[in-house]
Amino acid sequence: MLNTQFRETASRRPEVEDIRRFLHTLYGLFEKGTRIRGILGCFLGGLFLNIVIELMDRQSLSAVFVLLESHPLAFLENVLILTFFLSLCLFSKRRCFFGILIGTVWLGLGIANLYVLSYRVSPLSAIDFAILQLDWSFIGIYMSVPAFILLVIAVILLLAGLVMLFKKCPKSPVHRLFNTAVSVILLCACIAIPYLPTSLGFGENTYTDVIRLTENYGFAYTFTRSLVDTGIDRPEDYSARRVRAIAAEVLRTKDKAPEDVPNIIFLQLESFFDVNRLKDVTFSENPVPYFEELKETCPSGYFTAPSVGAGTANTEFEVITQMNVHDFGTGEYPYKTILQETPCESIAYDLKKLGLASHVIHNNTATFYDRNIVFPKLGFGSFTTLEYMNHVETNEIGWAKDKILTKEIVRALSGTEERDLIYTISVQPHGAYPEESETADIKVLSGIEDPALRGQMEYYATQIHEVDEFLRTLTDVLTTWEEPTVLVLYGDHMPSLEISKDMLDLSAGGLFETEYVIWSNCGVGGADKNVKAYQLSSRVLELLDINVGTLTKFHQLNPWRGAYETELRTLQYDMLYGDRVVYHGEQPFEETDMRFGTRDITVNTAYVQNDMLMVRGKNFTPYSVIYVDGNAKETTFLSEYAVTCAADGIEKGDRVTVRQVAEDGTELSEAIADPYGE
Repeated sequence: MLNTQFRETASRRPEVEDIRRFLHTLYGLFEKGTRIRGILGCFLGGLFLNIVIELMDRQSLSAVFVLLESHPLAFLENVLILTFFLSLCLFSKRRCFFGILIGTVWLGLGIANLYVLSYRVSPLSAIDFAILQLDWSFIGIYMSVPAFILLVIAVILLLAGLVMLFKKCPKSPVHRLFNTAVSVILLCACIAIPYLPTSLGFGENTYTDVIRLTENYGFAYTFTRSLVDTGIDRPEDYSARRVRAIAAEVLRTKDKAPEDVPNIIFLQLESFFDVNRLKDVTFSENPVPYFEELKETCPSGYFTAPSVGAGTANTEFEVITQMNVHDFGTGEYPYKTILQETPCESIAYDLKKLGLASHVIHNNTATFYDRNIVFPKLGFGSFTTLEYMNHVETNEIGWAKDKILTKEIVRALSGTEERDLIYTISVQPHGAYPEESETADIKVLSGIEDPALRGQMEYYATQIHEVDEFLRTLTDVLTTWEEPTVLVLYGDHMPSLEISKDMLDLSAGGLFETEYVIWSNCGVGGADKNVKAYQLSSRVLELLDINVGTLTKFHQLNPWRGAYETELRTLQYDMLYGDRVVYHGEQPFEETDMRFGTRDITVNTAYVQNDMLMVRGKNFTPYSVIYVDGNAKETTFLSEYAVTCAADGIEKGDRVTVRQVAEDGTELSEAIADPYGE
C-alpha cells in the first residue's frame, strides 16, 4: 500500500520520489543490518572464544595480553579462524543452535588441551585424536574412574541440552550469497595473515613444533594448522638435477663395514633424564648413579629430542630413519600418516645388507602409535610386545617395569644365528605422575617447594632409579655375552613434569635435551659429542666404522655444513614423496612379513574337562584368547602352558585355536598347531 501511494505521488511530484528512494534505502540497510549483526556476532563470539581458550592454555590472563601485545596479528589470526568456523552457522536456518554447537566444540578442545597440559608439556594437536586409545588402561593411568564417570554424565547432559536447544531454537532467513562471500573473505584472511612479513610479528611460518607454535601464535592457529599441514612440502628448487647434486657424494661412496659387525642394541628410555641436572634440587640418594658412571666411561653427549614431555614415536622415527621430523607437518607423527602406506629406508633395512637380523622389543601394547602396522614398513623382522611377555611386574600406576626387557633382549640375541639389531623401547617412567606416591623411596630434600611437584618428582626419581638398576643388570649380562655387542641408550624426551628452563643448568642442556651413552663389551671408544635424534644412528655406526645406507652416508659426510639441514629436507622429500631420484626412480624397500614375539606360541591339545575347555600348548600369556570356529571366548590364563574357557556350546569338530589380542582388541597373531609338542 505504501509503495503504491509513493509511486502515484512520484508520478505527479518529483520531490516525493526522493523521499521514496530515501525510505527504500533505509529499509535495505535494515535488511542488510540483520546480516551484518550475524557477522558481528560471529566475530565477537570468536573474540570471546579465543580469550577463554588462550586463558585455559596459558592459565594467566596477563599472558593472554602478552600474546596480544607481542603478536597482535597472531591474536587476530586466531580470532578470525574462530570467526570463520562460527560463520558456518549462518548457512543454517537454526543459526543460533549451530553457533552454540560450534562454540561448544572449540571450548571442548580448549578444555581437552587444558587437561592434556596437566600431564604433559606439549599442547593438544589434531594428531592426538589419531593416536588416542581410550580404554580402561588409559582411564586407569590418566583419569580416575569417578572422574571418568563424571565426564560421561557431563557429556550426556550436554548432548541432551543440545537436543533441546535444537528443538526450541528459532529459525532465521539464510542469505547464502552474502554469507558465502563473508566466509570466503574470512578464509582468505586466515590464509594470508601468517604470510605477512616477519616485521609485523607473524612471519615465522616454518615452526612445526606445537609447543613453540602455540606459545607464540595461539592454540586455534596451531590446532587448525595441525589439521591441514602434513607431509613435507615440495622444495622450491626440487628437481632430479638438484637431488643428484646433493646426493652425488653419497651415491659415489661405497658401503663400508668391518668383517665382524657387532650386535647393536638401541635402548630408548621413556622420559629418562639425569635429575642431577636440576639446579638446587637435592635427593635423599642419587637416583641414577650407574648412568652417571656410564657417562664418565663411555662415549656420550646431549641428545636433542624433537619434543618435550611426549612424542615418543617421533624420537623413535628420527633415530630409526635418520630423518628430521620437523620437516614434516605441524605436530605430525609420520607413524600415523606416510608410514601407514609407504615403506621407508631405515637402519633395519640398511643393516640387513650386513646380515643383521632386526627386532623390536617393547614392554607396552603393540598397537600404540600403530607400531604393529609401521614396523614392517621400517624393515623389522620381529616385534615382541607386552602381549608376548610373562611375569611382568607393573609400577604403582600400571606401567610395566623395564627389568623384563633384559630377558627379552637375551632371547632375541640367542634366537638367531646371525648378529642382531635390536631396537628396545622402555615404558616404566611414563606419566602421569602421582602427586602422592606409596612407593616413592627417594625423597626430595630441597629445591622444590610446591608439594604437588615435589610428590611427582619423588615418584619419578624412584622410577628412574629402578631403570638405573635395570641398566646395570643388562650391562652385566652383556659383558659376558660371547658376541661383540654395542648398547646405545638414551632418553626419548624430558618427562611431563613442570620443569622450567630456570630449574635447569642450561650449560647441561635445555628442555629438549636428554643424554645418550654408547656402551660396549668390545672396547668401542670415541670422543663425546652432542647429537640430534636423527644424527644418533649415524654417530653410532661411524664409531663402528660402518657406512651403509643413504642417510647414514649423508650425515657422516656432511655434518654441520651450512646447507646441511636444507639438503636433508630435500632428500627426505625425494625419498618419501618425490620421484625417488636417489633410488633411481624405484621403491627399493618392501614391507616385511614381521612376526610377533621371538618364540612360537603353539597349541598341542584341546579337550573338555568339568564343563571347561582346556587348551594346552607353549608360550601362552595373559593376552592369549581362545577362539572356537573364529569366535573369541572369555579366556582364563592359567600358565604359559595352559588357558581355559567355558565349554558351553562347543561341539566335537569345532576348530579351536589361540590368538594373541592387544588391549584394544586387535588380533596380532594366531598360535601354531603343534600336536607333537611337549
